[in-house]
Amino acid sequence: MTKNIKEKLESLKKKYSVDIEEKKPILLIKNNLESVYHIRNYKDNTSITFLVRNENDIDKLQNLFDINPYLYNDYLAIQTNDSIQIALFPISFRGYRSFDREEYENTNILSLKMFYKKNELDICIKYSNEHSFISKYIQLIKSIRLRLRENPLILEIKGLKKISDEGIETDTRNIINSILFDIEYTYGYGFETVSIDSLTRILHRKVNTFPEIPSDTINLVYKKYIPELIEYFHIAEKVDYLPFKFICYYHIIEYFSDKSAYHVVAEYIKKLILKPDFHTKSNQYVAQAINIFKKENDRYTTDKIKIERVLQQFLDKEELIKQLASKGISEHFEQEVELKCSKPLKLPKIDLKNDSSFFQNLTKRIYSLRCSIVHSNPEFDDTKAIPFTPTQTNLEILKVEIELVYEIAKTIIVESKE
Repeated sequence: MTKNIKEKLESLKKKYSVDIEEKKPILLIKNNLESVYHIRNYKDNTSITFLVRNENDIDKLQNLFDINPYLYNDYLAIQTNDSIQIALFPISFRGYRSFDREEYENTNILSLKMFYKKNELDICIKYSNEHSFISKYIQLIKSIRLRLRENPLILEIKGLKKISDEGIETDTRNIINSILFDIEYTYGYGFETVSIDSLTRILHRKVNTFPEIPSDTINLVYKKYIPELIEYFHIAEKVDYLPFKFICYYHIIEYFSDKSAYHVVAEYIKKLILKPDFHTKSNQYVAQAINIFKKENDRYTTDKIKIERVLQQFLDKEELIKQLASKGISEHFEQEVELKCSKPLKLPKIDLKNDSSFFQNLTKRIYSLRCSIVHSNPEFDDTKAIPFTPTQTNLEILKVEIELVYEIAKTIIVESKE
């Protein structure tokens, strides 16, 4: 660390109470860098990490902090004085027909006016430029998945002076939702904000557990996989939004839930019919058959049971534990985890050493999270589900939970082949 860099970092830390961590770059020779620095907790914002490599980066970050910006926690947006700039990403087919940057270099693509809670707003969609605050902000973010140009398409809001009790982030999100849906409905251009999580997310899954591709010819045995399960698996791999990713993997488990109930009913009725005294007690045995049909059709008491049967049918307990241990996440599942939603959502711990309770608690943990994600209405009966709230903390927990259903889904695909 040179003297100038050290002095500037100390000045930054003292003035803005940020945390600074020195890192050794992975591509040391290529970048010719001794160290890089991660800057965190600007104004207690734990979502954003800034990356500085040299004195010039420190100066840029100092200039950004000097304008006293508000940095949004959940999506890529910055507020300075009376202006809010939000990065947009196209999500519809028509949205990918990019507007001619040269044509709109010095003018707005779309200009709007709106009244929001006694605020008269001037709003526009336009291309940012190198002088835009959001462009300066983006250049300094530590990101592994930045899918944007340094000068992206942005939504700019001016005039939001009276902030409601819900706070600036809620007010801004309300305005964004209203504007972007109206534009998509009317003109067919769909855009969404850029999630901070999507820029910084690193899954726990290890990338070095796979063998190298051999140079020799590979001999494979034909296996008849269930195509729907592979489709769910591929969709899950492509989906960025973590709750949806979880549900895609869960669909692979759920695929066999009704089949497990059919198998149980069929076996039970077969035993009844083969009773030596069936011919003399047929009414009694038919009544028993009707009761098991009723039991299997009771949605709220059997869905969980069906999932547990599927897990018991396809999983090897010791193999699953080994997979979790290889990822370094076994301890996470041996603890009760609490997510902060409209009410606390508690996921039960899984006793990895207890054979009798392993599948029961594994099922409860997966099924509780599934119900939480599926039921979005906060007024839903919390005895059945507590709707999931996608806060940064909850999403961090969900990342690890996804690793569990990923391993289970992968195993079910393999074990259900013919």
